Amino acid sequence: MFRPASMLTTLLFVSACANSSGVFRVDDNKYQISTRATWELGGRSGAKRMALGQATQHCATQHRVLRVLQSSEDYGHFEGGTVDMTFSCEEDKL
Repeated sequence: MFRPASMLTTLLFVSACANSSGVFRVDDNKYQISTRATWELGGRSGAKRMALGQATQHCATQHRVLRVLQSSEDYGHFEGGTVDMTFSCEEDKL
């Protein structure tokens, strides 16, 4: 079993390996998000998964669907994978 101190240390370590700017509005129905994940958390694909997940969740709160307008990805040995995404939330056409 983990002790509470061990669990806290593990949580702090994992949270330091990935971060997100959160979704922020840049224009009318236009948003951006920037994410980063070290190789332990998937690097570029981990950062992309995190960005898409948070953007999709943001649009779902508006009862709309995600439309990615622009996305750029990068990877560096020390900073891990990064994703910068611009998106909008559109009405579901189905």
